[in-house]
Amino acid sequence: MATDMNEGIQEIRASYDEFPYHSFPYRKSAPENLAVVAHLFGLDAPDVRGARVLELGCASGGNAIPFAARNPKARVVGVDLSAVQIEEGRRRIGALKLRNIELRALDLTSITPEFGEFDYIVCHGLYSWVTENVREAILRICRDNLSATGVAYISYKTYPGWKAHETVRDAMLLRAGREGDIRHRLALGRGMIDFLRTHARAGSVLAHAVAQDHATIAHADANYLAHDYLADFSAPCYFLDFVRQAEAQGMACFADADPETMFAINYGEDIARPLLDECGGSQALLEQYLDFIGDRSFRSSLLVRGERKEGVRYRLDEARLRALHVAASLVCSDGEVRFDDSPQRFVTPEGRAVVLDRRVKKAAALALTQAAPFTLNFDQMRDAVRERIEDADADDLDATLTAFVESIVIHGLARYRLLPVARSKANPCLSEVARGYPARLSEGQVPHTFNVWHEPVVLDAAGQLMLPYIDGKRTRAALLAMLEQAVRQGLTLGADAGAQGDSIDAATVLDRMLRQFCA
Repeated sequence: MATDMNEGIQEIRASYDEFPYHSFPYRKSAPENLAVVAHLFGLDAPDVRGARVLELGCASGGNAIPFAARNPKARVVGVDLSAVQIEEGRRRIGALKLRNIELRALDLTSITPEFGEFDYIVCHGLYSWVTENVREAILRICRDNLSATGVAYISYKTYPGWKAHETVRDAMLLRAGREGDIRHRLALGRGMIDFLRTHARAGSVLAHAVAQDHATIAHADANYLAHDYLADFSAPCYFLDFVRQAEAQGMACFADADPETMFAINYGEDIARPLLDECGGSQALLEQYLDFIGDRSFRSSLLVRGERKEGVRYRLDEARLRALHVAASLVCSDGEVRFDDSPQRFVTPEGRAVVLDRRVKKAAALALTQAAPFTLNFDQMRDAVRERIEDADADDLDATLTAFVESIVIHGLARYRLLPVARSKANPCLSEVARGYPARLSEGQVPHTFNVWHEPVVLDAAGQLMLPYIDGKRTRAALLAMLEQAVRQGLTLGADAGAQGDSIDAATVLDRMLRQFCA
């Protein structure tokens, strides 16, 4: 048995050495997000600014480096089985002159408590793609190497949603096989899906699965596809099974990195009411039911030491809500905002909608939208509301504003942190690391940098041109003049820069770019 497990680990190492995984910052896995989600549900977590962070399966550091760059007093350790990926990441770290992060080529099963204690442990995109003994090691590391108040993050494939993807994977493996050059195998697998898209029986489960995955398989990054659909190991599970696996290792799964997925009300009253009655106060059972309702295929679970489970609170606390720094873009789709209590519809950039029927909530939505992508704290929101509604009663204003914050958090209409995400007080400015990041990417990676929300920002031609100059030395007007000159010299701006049918406007492109960069 041990020999089989060792062979499995060697196969995984070889696959990633041969065909490295292109890693990116993943917003939900950011320690800043883990800390604020823990806060929401009644738990205090270590200050991220000086935290010790461990990433398991870090690849070349695409998820770890941006956090280290934002938090120079934090200490980050990344571990990966692939020496090829680790060496690539080390070169990038050296070129970016970061001194608070190190990457190590290690088999996770060799990590012991002596490896050190960490405030945040991140394991993204690994748990479902490794052998059973490695999965056990991941949970053991979370138990043995997590600090007393620390938070761990593990993402994994889940049933029932992954069953459809599993069918597609099986079809690709049938043609591609499990031996030989991965690029050739991927081409064969893609051809199989093209074939099935044309010939699978209309209306069948297979036809539905192929239709669901075809666009991804046809156009997504080859490195991602190879390791997601053709990996030697694939072990999805139901959420409740993961909860039990964590508990067996002394860990408590207390939240999802996307908290809005945990609230039954987001699935409609006709679903929420019977499920809440059915589940009898069990949050884990409720979420398993919701996974069936939503056909969920991927999860990002947060864990703490088992003894902390008693401190978890799923009824959001008023004081904790008021401690948030909130960012949201809620644009009124019913004409001009009316500062009265008539209902009006507000929409996020992603198309999510909410009806606001209190003037305080409308004023708060407008203030947040004007500040986005940066945050406002509770006092700043209150002050902004009072500027528009001078006769607002203080007690009613605070209660209504708290209810508003709770609503946009529960419904996933906002982002939030425990620390402010603030605009530079001078000119638009990005850190030296963020500006130099694209030049340090491995060959074949899509050009991108990262922002303070731990998101990748993909760079078009205009973005690649302007990024080095967003250094705090130039005003917005100076940056706009540079972009306009580049357009006159032949730079083509993206077709989606303006509304359909409008002339492409350099000012619109620049402002959108600065919002994406959070500069």
